[in-house]
Amino acid sequence: MEPQIIPRVPTPVPILWFEFLLNQNQLETHLSDPDADPSASQLLMQFVDQSIKAQGNLETSVQVKKVRDLKILALKVAAHMKWNLGIIQESLPLYMVHKLLKDFMELVSNPELKEQVMTTSDRLDDHILMAFMLFNRWSVRVIIENSYPTKPPKITGPQAPNGNAALNVAGINDMVIKTVRDMTNESIQFMENSLSMARDITIPTIETIHKLSYEFPAFLEMSLSDHCHISNAEFIQQLCFDLGSYYFHCGQIEKTAGMLKKALDINSQVQDPVYCDINKQKLKGLCAACNLDFMPQGSQPSLEQRLASSLKEEYKGLIDLLIEDNILKEVTLQYRQLIQHDVHSKQPTSDLYLQVCTCNAVRQIMDGVPLNPKYIQMLKTASKENITFFTMVCWKTVQNSDDRLKEKIKLFIRTISSSSDVLRAIGSSELKQLFTKDEFTELIFQVDNQSRPAFSVRSNTVLQQKANKALYIGQIEQQLLTTNQHQRIQTLLTELHRVAPNKRHSGLSELWKIDKSYSFIIDGMGNKKLQDVVFLMLVKSRHCLQIKDFKTARSLLTTAFDAVKDTSLKLGKAIQHEILHVDICALKLGQQTAAEKNNMTHRAMGCLGTIQSDRDIPPRPEIVERCLLYLLNYGMWFTVLNVKQRPPVVQVGQMLSEICKDISNINSCRRQAKALWDSFVQIFSSSNQLKRSANGKPANKAGQALMNRMEFLSFIQLIEEPTVMSVIASCLIKLHNVLKDDAGNEVYHQYPNLWPTTITNVSSVVTDAVTSGMTQYVQHIIQHNPHQSSWLKSQADIHYGDSQHAAAIKFYLQSAMLPSNFFTSPVPKQLWDDAVYRRIIKCCSYLKCHTQVAVFCQFLEPVDHPTAFKALQERICYDAMDCLYHCFWDMGILEYLIYILNKRNELVKKRKAVDVIGQVELNSCNSTEIFSEVIKKRKTMMLQSMAKQYL
Repeated sequence: MEPQIIPRVPTPVPILWFEFLLNQNQLETHLSDPDADPSASQLLMQFVDQSIKAQGNLETSVQVKKVRDLKILALKVAAHMKWNLGIIQESLPLYMVHKLLKDFMELVSNPELKEQVMTTSDRLDDHILMAFMLFNRWSVRVIIENSYPTKPPKITGPQAPNGNAALNVAGINDMVIKTVRDMTNESIQFMENSLSMARDITIPTIETIHKLSYEFPAFLEMSLSDHCHISNAEFIQQLCFDLGSYYFHCGQIEKTAGMLKKALDINSQVQDPVYCDINKQKLKGLCAACNLDFMPQGSQPSLEQRLASSLKEEYKGLIDLLIEDNILKEVTLQYRQLIQHDVHSKQPTSDLYLQVCTCNAVRQIMDGVPLNPKYIQMLKTASKENITFFTMVCWKTVQNSDDRLKEKIKLFIRTISSSSDVLRAIGSSELKQLFTKDEFTELIFQVDNQSRPAFSVRSNTVLQQKANKALYIGQIEQQLLTTNQHQRIQTLLTELHRVAPNKRHSGLSELWKIDKSYSFIIDGMGNKKLQDVVFLMLVKSRHCLQIKDFKTARSLLTTAFDAVKDTSLKLGKAIQHEILHVDICALKLGQQTAAEKNNMTHRAMGCLGTIQSDRDIPPRPEIVERCLLYLLNYGMWFTVLNVKQRPPVVQVGQMLSEICKDISNINSCRRQAKALWDSFVQIFSSSNQLKRSANGKPANKAGQALMNRMEFLSFIQLIEEPTVMSVIASCLIKLHNVLKDDAGNEVYHQYPNLWPTTITNVSSVVTDAVTSGMTQYVQHIIQHNPHQSSWLKSQADIHYGDSQHAAAIKFYLQSAMLPSNFFTSPVPKQLWDDAVYRRIIKCCSYLKCHTQVAVFCQFLEPVDHPTAFKALQERICYDAMDCLYHCFWDMGILEYLIYILNKRNELVKKRKAVDVIGQVELNSCNSTEIFSEVIKKRKTMMLQSMAKQYL
């Protein structure tokens, strides 16, 4: 059996545009198909485009007829679109719409009609009136739409004749806009005169256009039933909307309100509009701006409109509307929050404010949005009336809702059930119906449990009896876990050792740990209570230090020291080091007297002197680090150098001190800088993990890093002395620059001649780690001192290298603000050289701020004319443009600017540029001193305007 062959359905071949030239009657049949291919919009563009292309070659009568037929076909398609300007503007570029409407006016202005278009609108025939009304309405729309800066659209349609599509279309569109703008007064006058028209009119159809073009006598004999009629109300409503939009654009609010009110008044008379196409959202926005009530036909005010009216009427009926919205959920939460803020600004302490908060809170519960904790606290302390109001709102909202919303309300009530007042109000309201009897009993039980008094060791309860001894001990231990007060800890330990003597209580928490050197001495004490007291004081002080409760930490350590000072001098000295650690952490730089500073320095040196002592407990590494930081932050270079014991952190501190004490003479500290450089290289090398000896201490061998990378970064971020911070930042930045080896993106730093220029083994250094560490550290030091110009410039260079152009400009400006007194004096050249200006120019260029680029080209020596000229040629520009013309002083750039603006036909901007070049202060006959003052003044204006934009 042979397989059955299924015939393939032939693919329909789309009709080509020129086929309609051969048979125009085919057009109406084609457009009547809702899935026509090509569509009406595509055909409209093809017909207009072909007529434009053929317009320049009218040598024979056949070519003239072809152009005329193409125009007629385009008008027939527009008639099929019911002359809807919105659809036509979406289908065609600006210059094509202009061509189409001009062709329509030329068609109806046939000399055989013997009519003049400047006569009164009432005396014009309908097709003439419609042609000129469409053109004038479109002109008004073009004026409004092109008054706002927009991104130029991509040219996706046919090319404009004679040239490049993008450039030529933009030029033609500019000419069209200029022509339309020059005719604005005539267009508005024609539209205003048409408002007095009182008759219904007809609009041209496909058949009307055909007969008007080819069978004029038949057109005159057409009966009224053959035309498409529109009512006078529809015609006037569209006209009022367009005029109102133009008046609003011009800031004439009273005229706008008059037009919009008239459009709204006749809205009920417009049934099934054919010609009228009003954007309801735009009309609504215009009405709101003019304080008019917008009411679509046959509808009631929305909840949002009623809420807006309530705000104007001193909150009349506001609560009822909010409760209604809780059920309907029409208004957004954001708008309801605005209402709440408005009530708070006028009546912050009134019951109305709490009621609005309650309505909004119930809506948030329904939507699953977290509540503000402040409201929950307000509800728990609210009056009886406001709590009753809360239950009423909840019940009205959920009484007819599904079980899911009811569960949300029940869950919220459980979270606030600790308030007996709230629970009592729920019990006496209809809201109680949401809960079963068992559920409500459970709520009451929770409130009773939470209202019981807290346990006290002093209370003489039955728990102290032997039968409940374990429970009593557990309650004391629970309090011991949570308290940080030294007196309370001693009281609890005394009670514990009375109830359970000969037992240690220092193992209650796995987090309670101290150093082995401390534990060894504490375990050797014979008194178990003393052991617990000292242990807990040390543990609790560490916790308080972590949460920065320095006062409590010091009191705990003082108590521990008093407990051991007569029994263990060794442990007592170690505890004094811990107290010193707390004192240094609590210290704010620069707030010590001279005597306090000397005392703290003596204590820090004493602590550092016991690092490798056999007679004392060595201070913990954290304490050593803090003592060293204290000395560095106060600039005690020689004191740091006198430390005999040299663990890794001290070695780093001593290298920094060696450099800082001789930083004014770079040549004398190159050896120390080389040592610090090598240390940094080792820290950021790929093999920077420290090997440790059997006792757990780092085994510092040749070629190994002094510190772990993370420990090093944490250490340097605790330094607050400006010179040390500058040296560290300079070393990190230089290391980054050497590794990147990118001269165009080098980062500025203060001491470029201090460091080596090469690295022996570049491949061993982790470049990303250096870059990350440098970036973090520069950000850190800027947070510490945001007025250091060199650091700000470094941050700007970092952003520049990362292509963050706006951030780079921001920090460049910040770096120069203070030295130049907000740019009122010249920026120092050692801070901003030509390289910085070129980076700013490049950033502005990437941000498409081309006028700013041209202005900054004047700051260079010599002036960079080619870059400025190229920038001024750019059409897409996102800066202030003509508002910056007064910052130009170079005559060559100004002359080229005027030439470009004249070429583009941008007359307003050209006039401003001409005014600038004609200023007396730019006269070439002025003296050098005058011209220098002019340049200084204009540089100041430019930089200050940039500061206002970016800072």
